[in-house]
Formats: sequence, C-alpha cells, structure tokens
Amino acid sequence: MRKIAVIFILSAIFPFAVHSQNRVDNPPTAALTVDEVVDTVFFRLPDEITNEYLDSVKLGSDRTINDYSLIGVHGGVVFNRSWFNPTRDTKFFMNKPVFGLSYTLHGKLFGFMPFFGMELGFQHNYEGYEFKLDEENQTIANISGATKVLYEVWEVPFLMVGHADINDNFKLLAKVGIYGGYRENIHRETIIERLVPTVEEIQDTFLDTDIRWTYGLQAAAGFGIMLSPFEFHLTAGLKWGWGSYYQPDYYNKYYYRFAYPLDVMVTAGIYYQLTPRRGYTKKQLRHFAKQIVENE
Repeated sequence: MRKIAVIFILSAIFPFAVHSQNRVDNPPTAALTVDEVVDTVFFRLPDEITNEYLDSVKLGSDRTINDYSLIGVHGGVVFNRSWFNPTRDTKFFMNKPVFGLSYTLHGKLFGFMPFFGMELGFQHNYEGYEFKLDEENQTIANISGATKVLYEVWEVPFLMVGHADINDNFKLLAKVGIYGGYRENIHRETIIERLVPTVEEIQDTFLDTDIRWTYGLQAAAGFGIMLSPFEFHLTAGLKWGWGSYYQPDYYNKYYYRFAYPLDVMVTAGIYYQLTPRRGYTKKQLRHFAKQIVENE
C-alpha cells in the first residue's frame, strides 16, 4: 500500500511541476503603435518588391509549436501474458475491447523545447494468464484448479509524452509512465477434467487471497497523423504490472509465490485539439487587437 500511496502522491504533484514549463508564449506587454504591431506581429511588404527581396523570402512553415492540449478516445486489443516466480510456462492470448479516453497537454521543456507533455486517462482493459500444456508429459500448471484466468480491469494511466514532428501532418510518439487500476471481474477456466467441479464453484468469484488493486509501468510508441484540429494516433505498448494477482503467501506462509501482468497493447485513437497547435491563439490575437485600439 505504501508503494501505491507514493505513486499517487507523485501523480498529484507532477502536473504542477510540468505546468510551470507548459506556458504559452505571450506577446510583449509594452505598448506598441499600429505600425509596430503590423511589423512585429504580422508582416509588412516593402515599398518596392525587387528580385533581391523575393530571393530572401523563405517559403515554408517554421512557426513555433504552441503549448496545446488534446482530448480524445481510443480503442484496441491487448495480448495478455504474465510473469511468475517460481517460473511457469504461460502464453499470450488476445482480449478485447480495450477502450478509454484521455487528456493530453503538450508543452515546452525548459521553455523552448516543444516536444514534451503529459497525458491523463481512464481505460478499460484486461489482465490474466494461461498456462501452456506440456505436450511431452501431458501436464499443465494450475492455480486453484484453473489453467486460465482473466481479469477485467479499470485503469487510470498517467504518462509523460514525447513527440517528434516530421512535418505539419505527421509525428512520432513515445509515452512512458505509471498506472493504477482495479480488477472488477474475474473468470476462471480449466482443461483438467477432474478439477472442473472445483473450478466451477469459484469460476467468477474473487477469493480472499486474490488482490483486486493493481498498478505498474506503462510505455508505448507509435505515430500520429495531424489534420488540425483532429489527430489520429496508432500506438503499440507494453504494460508491466507490479501488483500481484494474489497474496504471495496464499499457498505457503514461508515460501512466497508471485504473479504479475506482462501485456502488449495495440490501440488507435482520434483526438481533438482544444487549443491551436500552430499560429496565434485567441488570447494573443485579443491582446494584439487591444494594443491597436489603445494606440489609435
């Protein structure tokens, strides 16, 4: 429980630390004349357009990326597997749907590196394990008679986001952070015929030794297609749980056993830019207009 408390305390403090970096670049506060606003904020053509002037004009987009925010939804699938100590042979098996919503705030690290941000979300997911059958010996591991167990989980991920913009319409994404969750439902299955009656009695029931709270590390990488104000993201990620499925001493008070989620997720999402990614914000334009009116 102390680990969980520390993680959520850090989660509460971190946004305030990042907020100091995620500031929008405000225009100068000093009063400007109309001509100065036109010259410095927008542009002014020279009195005479010459070939030398045309050669000096740079065509292209070198506008700074704003501190902007996104809200969106995503969906996909998860490939569940688990890590056991002592070691047991498990295999990946797919579950769906994974779905959720998230809020992302992009900002500038140290005030000038617009490649970072943070993401807070809410997500429906799955955890679980399925043991492999030993074909040679025709044996298979089980826990409480079950050879396969699936958990339905509600999670709250909190991630740091990095993005490298290739151009105005395409970017690479990377995310890493922590998550906390709650295992809402459980379902047990078995391929051991003699244990079927035992498993059926506890098939959809949490035992006193089961642990329902979960937490861990989550990371993902992918790409985004930006057609402002919308963005489309495709990511693949790894979720490494640090919350065991059951109490370590459930079987023996002196010999601990652990089991942790180790999952792969593939998701696609659509997001809406709440504030402009490029160009001047409404706040900046209102400030420019106010300066022009005050100096007329």
